[in-house]
Amino acid sequence: MRLSLRSTAAAIVLAMFLAPSAAFAQHAEQAMLGRWTGTFRTVQFTQSSLNEAGHPGNISGDVTLQPTNEGGIDLYVVHMKISMNRQGENLEWGVSMGRCGSKLIMLETPGTVPTIDSRSGGDGELRHTMRLDMDAKHTYQLVLFRNGHLQQNVVACANLKYDDRMR
Repeated sequence: MRLSLRSTAAAIVLAMFLAPSAAFAQHAEQAMLGRWTGTFRTVQFTQSSLNEAGHPGNISGDVTLQPTNEGGIDLYVVHMKISMNRQGENLEWGVSMGRCGSKLIMLETPGTVPTIDSRSGGDGELRHTMRLDMDAKHTYQLVLFRNGHLQQNVVACANLKYDDRMR
């Protein structure tokens, strides 16, 4: 069977357009394979981390960013559990590039995510679904803020560790 030159050229052009989109789809799928986890540690170098008595407050807990896909959009379900020696407090939070203690380079606009609230006894839990552009080749931190989103208002931080074995 002989194909015309026009049919052969059309097939080659079609293959050239489909190959990059298939490669892109595979890359996008790979980017969302794993989850991110971290353990909060208190940052005691700031005025905001002190409790009412002027002593360093204590915040502990963990965070998981689990990938999900809703309607063809890659998202993360952020699940945080914290325990602290203050009750009835609302802490703001955000994901930043880098490790705990490094300059904040936020991935989302501060104040656009719900606060994590401590109940009586000082425990708090939050589950929030959001879009985050995260790459397994980079490092990230999830920071908790008291009284604003400036570096000096960070009261706790969790270095996020990428785990590609769990979905």
